[in-house]
Amino acid sequence: MIAFLHSVLRATAFLTRLPPAARAFAGGPYPLGRDAPAFPVAGLVAALLPAGLLIVLCRLGLDPLAAAAFAVLTLVALTGALHEDGLGDTADGLFGHRDAEAALAIMKDSRIGTYGALALMGSLLLRITLVADLAVRQPTVGALAMLGAAAASRGAMAWLWSALPTADRGGLADRVGRPGPAAGRRAALLGAALAVLTGAAAGVLAAGEGASLEAAAVRGVGAAFLGLAFALLVLFRLAGILMRRLGGQTGDTLGAAQQLTEIALLLGFALALP
Repeated sequence: MIAFLHSVLRATAFLTRLPPAARAFAGGPYPLGRDAPAFPVAGLVAALLPAGLLIVLCRLGLDPLAAAAFAVLTLVALTGALHEDGLGDTADGLFGHRDAEAALAIMKDSRIGTYGALALMGSLLLRITLVADLAVRQPTVGALAMLGAAAASRGAMAWLWSALPTADRGGLADRVGRPGPAAGRRAALLGAALAVLTGAAAGVLAAGEGASLEAAAVRGVGAAFLGLAFALLVLFRLAGILMRRLGGQTGDTLGAAQQLTEIALLLGFALALP
C-alpha cells in the first residue's frame, strides 16, 4: 500500500503541476512506467479541485455552461496542458498526410498548425458542453462524471503506452520507461473501476426523490459502461492509426489518447444518465 501511494505521488508529479513534484523524485531518476497503474488515481486527484469548483459555482448561481468552462480550464491549468499539447501535436502530425519521419518531425515542432488548433478547440468545446449538460441535471452529477472520465482516460493512456511499441526513440515516453503489459492492464482496469463507481454515484444523485436507489445505481453503472465502450472504440481506432502511420506511440499520441477517451467517457455519461 505504501509503495502504491509513492507511485501515486510520482504519477501526480509527472501528470500535473500539483505540489508532490519536488519530493516525489527525491531519490533521483525513476522509471515512471512502473507507476502506470497509479495514473488513474493521479487523474482523479487532478480533477478533484475542478470538480469541486463546478459544484460551488453552480450553487452560487452561475450558469452551468460558464461553470463548466471554469472547471475544465482549471483542470487544463492543473495538468499544465500536458495532454492538450499532445493532442494538438498529434493532429498536426497525422493529418498532414506525410510519412512517419516527417510526421514525427512536425509533432516535435513547438508551433501549432491548423489541424492542431482545430483539435484543441474541438476538445475544449466538447468537454465544456458535455460537463455543462451533466451539471444542468445536478452539479454533483457533472462533478462525478469529471472525476470518472479523468481517471479512466488516464488508465486508457497507460494501456496504450504499454501496448504499442515506441515510435520515437529518445522521446519523452521512451526516456521515462515504458510500462509492461501487466502494468498497462492494471491501469486500464483501475480506471474503468473508478469510472463505474463514480457512474453509480452519479446515477443515484441524478435519479431524484422517490426513485429506486438500486435501479438508479444500475443506470449509472450502465452510463459508465457506455462511456467505456465509446472509449475502447476510440482507443482501438487510434492504436490502429498510430501503428499504420507512425509504427507505434509517442508521448504526444498518449496525450491525444487521454483527450479523446475523456470526451468519449463524458459522452457516455451525458447520453445515459437521467
